[in-house]
Amino acid sequence: METGKTLRMAAVFAAAVMFAGAAWAQGPKVAVIDVNKILNESTAGKAAKQRIEARFEELKKKVEDKQEEARKAKEEIDKQKILLGKEKLKEKEDALNGKIAELRQLTQEAEKEMQTRQGEQTREVLKIVEAQLEKIVAAEKIDLVLDRTQGGVIHFSPAMDITDKVLEMVNKEKAGGK
Repeated sequence: METGKTLRMAAVFAAAVMFAGAAWAQGPKVAVIDVNKILNESTAGKAAKQRIEARFEELKKKVEDKQEEARKAKEEIDKQKILLGKEKLKEKEDALNGKIAELRQLTQEAEKEMQTRQGEQTREVLKIVEAQLEKIVAAEKIDLVLDRTQGGVIHFSPAMDITDKVLEMVNKEKAGGK
């Protein structure tokens, strides 16, 4: 995935070099953005995080309830082990193993759902970020935008950072009814 982003950035840069013309006589206009900051601080990002956390709490409650059922079944077996016949004991142990299997499946499904939901929510917010970024790029005639969260930016002038502008526009976009 990192290689893909690097290749895309290289392709964008190469295209900009080929088609920029006279603007390149003065040098390319480069900007830096912190996408993680926007995801974490924007209204849209915070709302997405709240939706994810709310669903996580629902799933966590279901898992905890299943754990409690299994724990009680185990305690019951332990208390009655001596009194139960072999067949009855095996029956209860099979029931316990069934509960444990359900618990494992529920946990796996919950983890998978949370990964999917997090990806969906992040993509939803990123669409808004990208739309607002494109507006700034067009308005300010920026040739290249680097994401500092990707690890490729070692140093930059604070004047090149457009994160707060994009964050402000994302918040306005989300407040505007989207």
